Amino acid sequence: MKKALIVAALLACALAVFADDGTVLPAGVFRARVIPTYGWVPGEYDKDGNYKAFPISPSPVPDGAITSPNLGFALEYGVNDWVTLGLQWAPGITFGSKVPTPTGFPIDLTVNGLYDLFAGVMVQIVGPKAPVVSDVIRFDLTPGVKIPLGGTDLASQTGSTQVAMNPDKQTLGIGGRLYLDYVFSQSLFLDLYTQFIDYPNKELAKYNNYGGDVDYGYDLRVELDPHYSTQISDGLTFSANCAFRYDAAPDMKIDGTTASDTAMSYISANPSVSLFLTKTFMPLEFTLDYGQPITGTNAFETYSVDLQIKAYFKL
Repeated sequence: MKKALIVAALLACALAVFADDGTVLPAGVFRARVIPTYGWVPGEYDKDGNYKAFPISPSPVPDGAITSPNLGFALEYGVNDWVTLGLQWAPGITFGSKVPTPTGFPIDLTVNGLYDLFAGVMVQIVGPKAPVVSDVIRFDLTPGVKIPLGGTDLASQTGSTQVAMNPDKQTLGIGGRLYLDYVFSQSLFLDLYTQFIDYPNKELAKYNNYGGDVDYGYDLRVELDPHYSTQISDGLTFSANCAFRYDAAPDMKIDGTTASDTAMSYISANPSVSLFLTKTFMPLEFTLDYGQPITGTNAFETYSVDLQIKAYFKL
């Protein structure tokens, strides 16, 4: 029973990472973000894409869903008008999570812990102030690394409350992001975004429940994201977008042996609305995001709501 619960808990790891586009920060400008998120996971998609709700009943949360509050942060800095440095820890720390268990189950299970930190350099190659000047196309490359911040040794846990699964992979990831925007007008543009992270090293067995050291291969994400914005009044801009997102990963290897039917794919829609206030003591932007699953294979049905609070400033 505990093994089944642990496998189900994997989805709480899949909180949506905030969508971005190919816009860089102006020279000398910082942007700080605080991102509270609430995620819930009521079911899963099997290897054939069939959906099944978690058959855990009775449950301490509605519909047997895994719940996963999270608090993330990000800090970015415009080195010049076409290079932006970024530290993104979003999702960040998961706390107060719950994995529903049957009545009488002797352990309270959580998925609390730390997600990895992404550090990267966003370089705009084509854009209004980039080396290749264009007011219609924005093209950016962001090489970066995904840094593990430490996980729970699952095998050594004792007590009545235990972590069922670490929130993120406990191994270094190397890769980057690509942004391609087409600007139709001052109010409308279309963003194509890709992220590829390779994991050259294995995750040690003590950090997972697969019975050995794990080679995850890579993570791939592709998004198509139309953006619209309009000025409501002096100092107040409204914007909206909807990222259609595809995630994929190959079959994992456990102690060097390929585990068949473990490759995953996941498709979701992620609409958001924003208000940008530019006449406040510092420019502030508030963005409300929602994650809506569509379908997947070997994936968990993850819903999420988050509020991004962004502050722009200079030192």
